[in-house]
Amino acid sequence: MTVEKAPEQRPERAPADDARERLIEEFGTVMQEFQRSADTLDQQVADRLGLNRTDLRCLDLLFGPAPMSPSELATAAGLTTGGVTTAIDRLERSGYATRARDTADRRRVIVTPTEKGYAMVAEIFTPIAREGAEYLRGLGTDTLGEMVAFLRFATGQQRDHAARLAKGD
Repeated sequence: MTVEKAPEQRPERAPADDARERLIEEFGTVMQEFQRSADTLDQQVADRLGLNRTDLRCLDLLFGPAPMSPSELATAAGLTTGGVTTAIDRLERSGYATRARDTADRRRVIVTPTEKGYAMVAEIFTPIAREGAEYLRGLGTDTLGEMVAFLRFATGQQRDHAARLAKGD
């Protein structure tokens, strides 16, 4: 959330600094708009898939680079083991995920998306990814590098502050 300072509280700046500060403020506003639009999209995706937001978050995490055990999914989603069990049960009933024995360690259970899960996510997100990639191809490599750096910073910042808030700070 961006909090505006009252005009009388702002220190005097040179005109170039004012333009830069206005852009920084505008960036903050645009980021808030982006976060709200992402939240709206997530709700629409959840509605389309017939899931609640927690189940959608769990399904999203299952599309990561490696299969996850229920306890790994619970940690990643910030859920209790009971909460993640309920979410996995609902994902299985909806046909979007399945539990299976890990082929490398038969004692371990992994949760993976099903073909239906992959198909539904592809149907929804392929057009979004295609449009985004088309836009990004029009940008220079320096700009893209700065955008990647900012998103890495912002992601870490969000994680750090979420952890701080979870601890009650």
